[in-house]
Amino acid sequence: MIPVATSDEQLLFLFREASGLRAELDAHLSAAAYDGLPPHGPFVLGAMAFRGGTPTDLKRVLGITDRQAGEIVDALVRHGYLDLRVDPADRRRIGIELTDRGRGVALSLWDFLRTARWRRFPFRPDDIVISTPAKSGTTWMQMMCVLLILRTTDLPAPMPQLSPWLDDMACSGEEVFAALAGQPHRRVIKTHTPLGDIGLPPEVTRIVVGRHPLDTALSLYHQSLNVEPPGGGTGPGEARPAQEQLSPRAWLARWIEDDSPREGQPSSLRGMMWHMADAWSRRDDPGVLLFHYEDLSADLSGEMTRLGRHLGLPTGGPGWADLVAGASFDRMRAAAERIQPLGPARNNTAFFRRGRSGSGAALLTGGDLERYHARAAALAPPGLLEWLHRR
Repeated sequence: MIPVATSDEQLLFLFREASGLRAELDAHLSAAAYDGLPPHGPFVLGAMAFRGGTPTDLKRVLGITDRQAGEIVDALVRHGYLDLRVDPADRRRIGIELTDRGRGVALSLWDFLRTARWRRFPFRPDDIVISTPAKSGTTWMQMMCVLLILRTTDLPAPMPQLSPWLDDMACSGEEVFAALAGQPHRRVIKTHTPLGDIGLPPEVTRIVVGRHPLDTALSLYHQSLNVEPPGGGTGPGEARPAQEQLSPRAWLARWIEDDSPREGQPSSLRGMMWHMADAWSRRDDPGVLLFHYEDLSADLSGEMTRLGRHLGLPTGGPGWADLVAGASFDRMRAAAERIQPLGPARNNTAFFRRGRSGSGAALLTGGDLERYHARAAALAPPGLLEWLHRR
C-alpha cells in the first residue's frame, strides 16, 4: 500500500527529492529567469504555496536555524519572491506573503518534481499510462483497464493501489516506485500530467480521455467542496477550493476568466486545453488512444471492446457482461468506499457524483457562453473543439 503522508512528512520527502536533483532544478529555474534564489529558497516558496506558513515554520523540515531562516527571507524579499506586509490591526506585526513571482517559482518547482519522477521511472514495455485532465473520466478508464487485465470484478485492492498515481505529490516517489515494481500484472499508471510533459517511451500505451470542458469544470466545482482543508491537499496545482457561498454559475464564470499560466494549474481552462491539444496532436500515433466521456456513457461495452483490442486483451465471451457492469457508474458508486477510499475528511460516494451531459453550459448565461467559446477558440484548434463539444 502507498501511504499518504501528513503535511510535514510530505514536505520532508519532497524536500529530499528536490535536494537529490539540485543541479537539474537550478538549471530549470534559471532557464525560467528565476535568479537570486538562496539555498532552500525554491523549497520554501513551494512549501508556503502548498500549505501556508513561513520559513521559520519550516525549520524542522529544512534543518535550518532561526538565523538561516531570516537570511532566506531577506534574500527572497530582496529579489521579489516574498513581500513583507504590516498587519493593519497590529502594526507591530509583519506578515510574509508570496508575490506572483514567488508563486511562479512554487509552481515551477511543483511541475519539475512531477516530471522528474517520469524521467527516473523504470518502465516495462507493456505499461499503460492514463493521462487525463482531472474529473474527465480518469477513475472510469482505470477501472476499465484493470477489469480487462485481471478479468474479475472482485478486485484485490482499492484503485489507488491497483493503478497508482505516479506523480501524486502526496506520496513519496520511492513509495510509488516500489508499489509499481511489486505488481506482477500488467501495470496501469495514472497521471493528470499532459503526455508532452512526461516523455514516455514509444512502446508504452498512452490513453487520454476527453470531456466537454464545462462539464469537467462543474465536476471540479463539486469536487472542490469535497476536499480536505488547506494543509492536507496535494499541491498548488489542484482545483482551488470553492467557497461555500459561491454558486456553481459564479464559480464557472470565474473559471472561464482565469488566465493563470498552465504550469501548476492543470485544472484551469488553459491547462485543460493544453492537455487535450497535446493529446489531439498525437491522435495518429498508434501508441496513443483517445476516448470521449460521452462515448463511454453511450456505449460502455463497445468502448471497452475497443480498448481491449488495442491492448491485446480478450473481450466478449462468458463473464463479459459482468466485467462491463463492473465499470458502470452505478456499480463504482455503490462500491466507492472500497474502490476509491479518500480518507476520513472526504466523502467517497460524492467522488462518483453523476455529471450530466451539458450540465455546465446549462448554468451559464448567453454572455458567459460567448466568453467561454471565445477563450476556448484562442486556446485549442477547431477540430479538437468540435470533438470535445459534441454530445
